[in-house]
Amino acid sequence: MSDTAWFELRPQPASGPSKSGSPDVILGGLKPDPRYTADYDDSFNATGNFGATNYVYVRAKNAAADQSIGTVMVYAVRHDSVQNQAAWVGLKTADGSSSPTVVADGGEVGVNRTPLVWNPGVAPPPSAPWLLIAEVVGDDYPQVKLPMTVTDFASFESWAADQSRIACLVVQLPNVKPVAIPSFTWSRMVELDNADAITLDVSVTCISGSAGGSLAYRFDKNDSDDKPIGIGTTAYQVNAVYSQSRTVPANFASTLSLTYTPAADETAQAEFTVQVASETSDGDSGDLGDTTRTLFINDTLNLGQTRGQLG
Repeated sequence: MSDTAWFELRPQPASGPSKSGSPDVILGGLKPDPRYTADYDDSFNATGNFGATNYVYVRAKNAAADQSIGTVMVYAVRHDSVQNQAAWVGLKTADGSSSPTVVADGGEVGVNRTPLVWNPGVAPPPSAPWLLIAEVVGDDYPQVKLPMTVTDFASFESWAADQSRIACLVVQLPNVKPVAIPSFTWSRMVELDNADAITLDVSVTCISGSAGGSLAYRFDKNDSDDKPIGIGTTAYQVNAVYSQSRTVPANFASTLSLTYTPAADETAQAEFTVQVASETSDGDSGDLGDTTRTLFINDTLNLGQTRGQLG
């Protein structure tokens, strides 16, 4: 490595290769954590706070026998532009300084006491992450210039591994755990008390609800042909009727369950009407006669999570 017997930055943790790069570039809080210098072999936060303010620290080990004083410079650049040093954007502290001081006694570790501020905006795609490139400079240790051999990130990484005053952090995206969208279910027993096979009609209508929601309903007993009665998960349209008409066996008794799933907002609600009826023909032989319709369920349901209200 070049520039021995002064401040040194590591390209990667002492324990082995790291996808995130140097442990000496740290995303922290408003003040430096004492562990940054006390626990030199530990890696700390490398996860970016996108859409908000990040505070950047650089720790450096003084390889000299006596106390050393240097300044820290940090640049933000996208992964695919690292070979263009003109694209490196220098970070500044809250008071506008681009080079906070780092001080350490011989053989000790120092860190900038005032953080550099970084506001990266929205999270980048995984294929083009942000890089934070840190450098320690001083009177006898000027800013390093990129050689012509650096043409992409791989060649930059190879070159930086031989520079004792350069370190790079690939800023990681936060781990996002998908949150399951809740479903809301209503159920009710239906007993027809039918002596013979009979026609069962069921209809469900969403009369109000947020776009993108879905419904499903089903009886827990099959029809006379041993086929399920109901519809699977369906993206509903307001005022559309979702109906089934089936022949069911004698003494039909079954539980009807209706499930509503919001599109994304777990507090969204939807209103449904549910009708269940039976139909029988009263006609004599050779006469079509009249149809008798008996209504078993005629309910209006409001499904969803109720928003809390202040009293």
